[in-house]
Amino acid sequence: MNLPIDPTENDASPQELIQNLPSSAARRRVLQAADISIDVNDRSFAETLDELSQIELRRAASQLRFAGARTIFYYRVDDLQQVSPDGAIGRVGDVGSPGAYGPEVQKAIRDQDRIYVVCNVPETGSQTQLTLSKENRPTTVATFKPRTQLLEVRASDDGTADATAKAVTSYLDLGNASRLSFLDEGFRDRFENGCVEGYSTLRLRNTNEMANTREIEIRSKEPDGRTVSDVRPDAIVGDLLRRGDTELDNATGLISVPTGVRSPEHGELFHPRVTIRFPDGSVTFEQFVPEQILIEFDDIVRKYL
Repeated sequence: MNLPIDPTENDASPQELIQNLPSSAARRRVLQAADISIDVNDRSFAETLDELSQIELRRAASQLRFAGARTIFYYRVDDLQQVSPDGAIGRVGDVGSPGAYGPEVQKAIRDQDRIYVVCNVPETGSQTQLTLSKENRPTTVATFKPRTQLLEVRASDDGTADATAKAVTSYLDLGNASRLSFLDEGFRDRFENGCVEGYSTLRLRNTNEMANTREIEIRSKEPDGRTVSDVRPDAIVGDLLRRGDTELDNATGLISVPTGVRSPEHGELFHPRVTIRFPDGSVTFEQFVPEQILIEFDDIVRKYL
């Protein structure tokens, strides 16, 4: 089952959604985020799921239906802070498409004290794919906290994300959405000091158009899944980052996010591994993560803007 799901086209039960997660680790994280204690490796796991209350199942489903191993793009929409929850979800009659085969808003939902706008968008956001039926267009999700300016779009690439943001602002009768750059106005320093545990890889772009070097990639000597040998303290890396003719393009590492999700091996708090594309304003979570982590990360981005 592909996530995120389109609630207008999918009637899977919470048990089915949980069972169809890509790994036992993903199931464990979702259930921990929903404050449900079940051994996901137990032979009776399916039967135990069936014994949960409807409230517990709905809580678990809300942690996964719009989450997953996602790439997230961030936008600033000045007029978004004027949108109330009732104003966002009360537009059922306005759900539609700016073009017969272009991006289309399917449904707006209120959950987790946020608004989720579910869209179907042609891949790369192009409206020229006139042969694509609705069923063959990927589901994307835009979400925001009411009375704020930050719009989060979960999509596979920047073109699809931009088309989703345009569909949502049109649906809500708002002005244009401008994609953030994580390099803007000192944001990178505040963001890294606030939540980055360390980077195992860095890629820098050479901004000198006359140079023969296009990019420089730096890797740590001891990367693994749980810890990071942070490359930033090395003097040579610091020199490269401070140069006037280099720009940080992307980095992969671990971040710290307030969450109740813990590692099963050591009981430590779970630190998601992400790839950050700084000029593009996007973050890719390399593992399946529950909605709780995506929301907390969204709050971090908003805090340090």
